[in-house]
Amino acid sequence: MQWTNGPAAGQNQTFILKAAVASLVAAGVMSSASVWAQDSGAVVTVTGVRKAAQSAQTIKRNSDEVLDSIVAEEAGKFPDKNVAEVLGRVTGVQIRRESGEASSVIIRGLPGLMTLLNGREVYTSNGRSLFLADIPTTMLQRVDVYKTQGADMVEGGTAGVIDVRTSRPFDFKGLHATVTGRVENRDKSKTNDPQASGMVSNRWKTDFGDIGALIGLSYQKGHYQDEITWSAPPARLVPGDPAATGPIDLGHVNALGERVRYSANWALQWRPSREVELYAEGWSTRIDHDMERQFYLGGVGWNADSKYTLFPGTKQVATVTSTNPAGLFSLSSNQVPQDDSVGHQGAIGARWDVTPDLRVTSEFSRTNSRWKQELPILEMLASPKTIQGSTYVNGGAYFDYPGYDMTNPANYKLGAFLDLWQSSRGQSNDWRADATYNNGDDSFFREFSGGVRLAQRKASYMHESAGFLPPPAGLPSVTSLPGMLCPSMRLANDYGMNQWLVACGGYQHANIEQIRKMYGRTGRVAADPYSLYKNGEDTTAFYGKTRFGFDAFGIPVDGSAGVRVVKTELDVNGFSNINGNPVAVNRKVSSTDVLPTMTLKATLRQDLIARLNAGKAVQRPNFGDFNPGVSLGQTANSAGVYDGNGGNPDLKPVTGKNLDVALEWYFAPTGSVTGTVFNHKFEDYVIRRLTLEQIDGKTYRMDRPRNINDGELKGIELGYRQFYDFLPGWLGGFGLEANYTYMKGYLMEDGKRNPFQGMSKNAYNIVGLYERGPISARVAYNWRSQFVDTYNYRALGLDLIVEPIKTADASISYKINDNFGVTLDVENLLDRTYNDYHGIPTNPRDVRRYDRTVGLSLRWKL
Repeated sequence: MQWTNGPAAGQNQTFILKAAVASLVAAGVMSSASVWAQDSGAVVTVTGVRKAAQSAQTIKRNSDEVLDSIVAEEAGKFPDKNVAEVLGRVTGVQIRRESGEASSVIIRGLPGLMTLLNGREVYTSNGRSLFLADIPTTMLQRVDVYKTQGADMVEGGTAGVIDVRTSRPFDFKGLHATVTGRVENRDKSKTNDPQASGMVSNRWKTDFGDIGALIGLSYQKGHYQDEITWSAPPARLVPGDPAATGPIDLGHVNALGERVRYSANWALQWRPSREVELYAEGWSTRIDHDMERQFYLGGVGWNADSKYTLFPGTKQVATVTSTNPAGLFSLSSNQVPQDDSVGHQGAIGARWDVTPDLRVTSEFSRTNSRWKQELPILEMLASPKTIQGSTYVNGGAYFDYPGYDMTNPANYKLGAFLDLWQSSRGQSNDWRADATYNNGDDSFFREFSGGVRLAQRKASYMHESAGFLPPPAGLPSVTSLPGMLCPSMRLANDYGMNQWLVACGGYQHANIEQIRKMYGRTGRVAADPYSLYKNGEDTTAFYGKTRFGFDAFGIPVDGSAGVRVVKTELDVNGFSNINGNPVAVNRKVSSTDVLPTMTLKATLRQDLIARLNAGKAVQRPNFGDFNPGVSLGQTANSAGVYDGNGGNPDLKPVTGKNLDVALEWYFAPTGSVTGTVFNHKFEDYVIRRLTLEQIDGKTYRMDRPRNINDGELKGIELGYRQFYDFLPGWLGGFGLEANYTYMKGYLMEDGKRNPFQGMSKNAYNIVGLYERGPISARVAYNWRSQFVDTYNYRALGLDLIVEPIKTADASISYKINDNFGVTLDVENLLDRTYNDYHGIPTNPRDVRRYDRTVGLSLRWKL
């Protein structure tokens, strides 16, 4: 076996296609008309959506690991704006969308994932993974989602690994260029935002060999508005009925912001001969994110004169009218964070085919990322006399103040001021070298590989001290401060009082020093030493792996076995509060993990593959969890117990022992039915909990991250993809992708099995596709069942539960000619809502609504 691709690959594809056609006829999936079309030489042109689906299916089929891929329809063309949105269509992956875009990503219900960029570790500031929304899809070639890991992969990610792949110049035959312009309208923020991106790549044959260069640039600007109406947790404070429960407060939040994202990627390749290739590539991003959280809290003011009704058959308050001549508590707070995030990664590497059977590769990369936030919060108080409220109108909290104008400046006075900031950094150097020897397809052991990786990582974090400033005597009236007051954004839905006054976000940042002086402070406050940590982490990893093959009762079986040995040395530094004074603390810990893996892949027929993957993976805790500093309270409660909090430098990495069994039927180049059964067992899972500890002879109720020994996740994934080319005429343009995931899992804590936080038991995606001639279109629907967001929310004995989430998106593209195309897309077709509740549905907390986004894009390519 040599490092070349011959004509056998194409012949094999032809054979597979014919075998697939025959099997589909036997199964009744394809009609005889379609078979006749194959025999008569009719050709279905594979471009665009079909080509992307075929490439993704080929990657999945040929992989040793259990994975799913999404490939760009054309270089730089995805129907989504960022990587997180792309992942929302992948089997077993769930995302959450807020603040104008997709954000958090989980695999099979769990957050313990590893992010890679072209196979290299990449992250945001002091985190363990990359904020995937920061990578625009315009620079992508594909995204691979690994559910299992090989010994040759960078360790980390008990839930899975997401590898973001960007293009290189040798991916194209010659000069290639694309330019995309886009404008998108958002209905709630009522904005039209521009976006632009471009990429140019070329390669040349010279006397020094093949040379290629690529550069890509992206600019995205987006406004957004998320609106929230909320109810406080139920409490037993209803006069005259001690068994009844009702909220203390009701409120609204408008989360609006502007996000500007700049991204760039570049790559150079040089192939002086067929045996040698050198490359350099890099990626950079800069995000400026200005936000306002226009927060309103209205106290219900329960008293003997309160009038209320209950939900029929319950003791839960449905409506309330409360009157207080002295005034009810009312708070307006505008929280105005300004975030600045910068990330860079650069890499150089080489490949050398020493012989036709021996390949050696090496790569060095440097990553640097920082994030900082300035967050002033200016509060105002009002005193309405009467509130009329309901805990369930239009799905959420509804309240109003009869005869009281919440947009009248005379009704407000200044409250507290919060002068907050925080920042974090991360840097790393990463070097690896690998060697692979092909022993030939006729041998049992067909390939041997091994390698080494050395990585040095640093991370730090800090935030302000004494950020809360209560209102001092002598504060000026709000009407005496020109430009300070702004009306809040109006809620798009009817929840009673839907507009109030806030301290303008721009005013708070522009006049920050004036506001500080009003509250008795000069200048920006110093960092809180108890928040500060600086961690160093050195990783040394070695691996060995072999691929093998044999026939079992006439069935070809391929497999791999390997082991990765990882030594991690951690140096953590922070401060503890000892008798009210900061005392430096340093801890050094070291651990070694042995991670075996094995895969088996049996080709039952040319179109039917069975897999078995087993292995062990680790997920290191977040750097902040290691902070050795503790803060100890000075006053004991009535039981003589003090409060305290801190990190835990003795945390062990989370260990996952994973087993996946899959059956995959590839009945056409763009047609498949796949199923995977998985069982993952976890040890040392990290959660944050309160536990009594003895420190210097005193008992403290310490809040810190801890390891839990027992956890398990099991389930099944099903996937289907097909283009119905056999249908007559224009109907042959239709296709369908669908997948379903069932998950069941728990963590054992205090003898009780609790499902994983954030895990939905059921989730599915349905994507309808159409491509014929110059037209291509898709409609995607995503659904996930309810899940627990927080156990024992605010220590009230109630779990915070999120109701099922459903999302629909659509796009249609028209290819004007070979160089120009236009796309219209709509995100949030169903005007989705996010609903959660305290324990039972008649105790709602939030109802959140988001922008519906309509985008129009014009794309040119060369």
